[in-house]
Amino acid sequence: MSRPTRTEPSLPEWAALGLLCESPTHGWAIAEALGPTGDIGRVYSCTRPLVYRALRQLQTDGLAEVRATTTSATGPARTILGATRRGRARFHRWRNLPAAHVRDLRSELMLKLLFLDRSGLDSSALLLDQQAVLARTEAALEAQLKSATGFGRILSLWRLSVGRAALSFVEGVLDSRVVEPIVYHPIGYVSSSHTELSGMPLQAMADTGGESLIQISAPHRGCLADLDGFSHVWVMAHLHEVVGWEPTVRTFLDNERHGALATRSPRRPNPLGLSLARIARVEATQVVVDGLDLLDGTPILDLKPFVPLFDTPSDDVRIGWFELHADEVFTRRSDDRFARRSRRASSARTR
Repeated sequence: MSRPTRTEPSLPEWAALGLLCESPTHGWAIAEALGPTGDIGRVYSCTRPLVYRALRQLQTDGLAEVRATTTSATGPARTILGATRRGRARFHRWRNLPAAHVRDLRSELMLKLLFLDRSGLDSSALLLDQQAVLARTEAALEAQLKSATGFGRILSLWRLSVGRAALSFVEGVLDSRVVEPIVYHPIGYVSSSHTELSGMPLQAMADTGGESLIQISAPHRGCLADLDGFSHVWVMAHLHEVVGWEPTVRTFLDNERHGALATRSPRRPNPLGLSLARIARVEATQVVVDGLDLLDGTPILDLKPFVPLFDTPSDDVRIGWFELHADEVFTRRSDDRFARRSRRASSARTR
């Protein structure tokens, strides 16, 4: 069985070549640096035989060359290697290219970032290119998820989750504040008569479908104490049916495009929903509300009591483009313009 034609150096070869580009050295020192406790090994490590094989291949490919031979008091003579001009050019080009696959970020991207840091170079250009690659990957995985079924759907969800986490990491590194990863977990889920996005009320106050339940998971039920003393509650939800976002969106109320942050559209940088619901009653495991503009099964992130003194501005209020359309919230219903997953979910429920 023939091997595929070799087109690019392996990762051990790139790592060894990167060290040779920094300064000529011998194989033993490179093997130490690439060991589990070495400066490079903390990011990417490989065995000593693999390092020596990589160094031989670099010489064969004309990317490294012998510079000198030195004697050693504790062992055989050591051959000093250095990167050739061609080797330097190849390494610098490789170092500035984003990783093609999410699975390569832990080793390849981190290795490139490390070498950029060791050289005192800015990594922003590489990270921006990597961000673009991951954004395209996310879009492709979203498309796969739409048609996936059975275990294929589980696998697609896993890949999409990992891809989004990688994209979040790159965006966090690009942020000069180095924001730590933000992870929220649902405290419960909605149970309502709204099973499809199309036809949903646009706001909780326009819901005429009767009572909805906010079912609270066991670890969080103690948090419901004293909530029954309030008439209304802010419900913060993760809009799980919406995938992706756009800088501007076409709204339900006037069909014009507005900046996402100037709308109540579900397609926003973070798919968070905020609804003000009237509390019908608080039970041991759930909150019963009269009217809710959330889909059945929506994950709930938080509940906060409505307090007019805090939540109602005392000065003049402007409502922007809503001024001409706010009253239409009682007569209009949502359509499927934001339904990226609902058709698949709906068909799955009917099977």
